[in-house]
Amino acid sequence: MSTSGCNGERRVGTAFATVIACDGFCLIDYSFTLPTIANMKTCLIANTRSGSWDRWEPELTRLAASTDTPILRESKGRTLSQLLDQARQSGCHRIIVAGGDGSLSRVVNQAINYLDEIELALIPTGTGNDLARSIGVHDTPVENAWNWAVTRPTSAIDLLKVTNGGTTYIVNAATAGFGGIATTDVASEDKQRWGAIAYWMTAFFKMASLPEYKLRLELDSEEVELSTYGLAITNGRFVGGGFPVTPTSVVNDGLLDVAVVGVLPMIDLIAVGVEFALGQYDQPDRVTTFRSSRVKVKADPPLPFSLDGEPAKSIEATFTVLPNALKIVHAPEPPAISVSEHGDKAVV
Repeated sequence: MSTSGCNGERRVGTAFATVIACDGFCLIDYSFTLPTIANMKTCLIANTRSGSWDRWEPELTRLAASTDTPILRESKGRTLSQLLDQARQSGCHRIIVAGGDGSLSRVVNQAINYLDEIELALIPTGTGNDLARSIGVHDTPVENAWNWAVTRPTSAIDLLKVTNGGTTYIVNAATAGFGGIATTDVASEDKQRWGAIAYWMTAFFKMASLPEYKLRLELDSEEVELSTYGLAITNGRFVGGGFPVTPTSVVNDGLLDVAVVGVLPMIDLIAVGVEFALGQYDQPDRVTTFRSSRVKVKADPPLPFSLDGEPAKSIEATFTVLPNALKIVHAPEPPAISVSEHGDKAVV
């Protein structure tokens, strides 16, 4: 096949991209698209009642103006549901969310019936930003994250459906037992000062007032009974502002990960957290892990849960993977997304 005329810029669908000849094929490199995606309207959803909005408003307002992106502000008189309806009616195909896991989760739950019609991008202005770490948009200046949000293509990632009397959807993780309490209690300033270890130390101090839980897990291919102080059920890799609770998770593999911390002496529990924070993950005698497309959790006494940072309590809950349910923008080399052989390149 000839590659004559292949090099240069070419329109692909609604986007411009750099075209590179390679072994008779044309590789379309979307990392060199124009500043905005042609013919795709974007909008920014902002929760003005969030504590972080005042800090980020000037820069996000400037960035939005530079790309003609309207800002839809959530306030006392304008609910998130109303803003999303407004976005759809105005033709916004890509919705940029400024916030963390909780902000993104709220948008997903409101838009669950039409997620296939929209794309999402995340500007990590929350306190934990754990999903942002998994998709590679956390440790980058906000201006870079914004440029990615308005220029880069998306990948489809999984969601977790949680059935617990009602139904909710989470983008990153559910933590339970001491982990569920620590996720909501770890202070923002401690996350920033101490990083991953802040989550585990907060969890450790909660253990003294928590019981041992008798746990039954019903997975795809097995049922297990364990005693634990806490567990995590994850889509992403991190919880609590960067603690790598399931460090090999992939957010688009169609599977969830489960990590169960055994009932251990206090000195061993401290060691688990420190070693995980330092990247020493191989601890099968202390942390039991599973991978499944579904898990049903039964616990006695009832487990306190945190679902993407929101507290919940349950005796019994079922978590089910919804594969490739959410289209989201990510960094060029996301740590927890399995990409194709050519990454962001498409063969034509």
